[in-house]
Amino acid sequence: MDTFREEVQNEIDRFLQDASQRRHTFPPMDQGSIDVVLEVANDAGLKSYIFGQGQVETYVLVWKRQFAPTDEEIAAEEAKAGGKSTPAPPPKKGRGGRRILYGAIGGAIGLGAMVVGAPVVLGAVGFASTGIAAGSFAASMMSAAAVANGGGVAAGSAVAVLQSVGAAGFSAATVAGGTVAGASVGAALGGRKDEKD
Repeated sequence: MDTFREEVQNEIDRFLQDASQRRHTFPPMDQGSIDVVLEVANDAGLKSYIFGQGQVETYVLVWKRQFAPTDEEIAAEEAKAGGKSTPAPPPKKGRGGRRILYGAIGGAIGLGAMVVGAPVVLGAVGFASTGIAAGSFAASMMSAAAVANGGGVAAGSAVAVLQSVGAAGFSAATVAGGTVAGASVGAALGGRKDEKD
């Protein structure tokens, strides 16, 4: 169903980008496919109606919100479809719960990685709180940077930044950024899990 969801998303994206179109008709489809169309259309802020009778003749018609259908348009479409219309049901309640949970977990992982993980890794490669450890990978990086810069390590270079982090840890802004990044990734993963259910 993921491939179908992507196709529907692409079709709706093209519809939204086409300023000349007020409405878009999806071909007749089964109930499972209709549910996907309605969900993607709702997420895009479209007004959706289901027209037709039976499995074979049922189709979805979507309107851009600013061009919501009039009663006359609905009646005309019902006459054409040979049956009543059904406004799209509201989105399922409870969606997004995993997004919040996964966001919180991702934020905690991001925070842990920034506060604990990075200093441990940097210390292991030689960027210690007391300076660069002799004979370490960090020492070879510093030596290469010094040769490349004519004898000194440039301020703001990778070696200088890594040594600063190894010695003092990350700034509060960087830790906050890592936490937000982790939360964003977690929320995105939670949203994808919600879509599969």
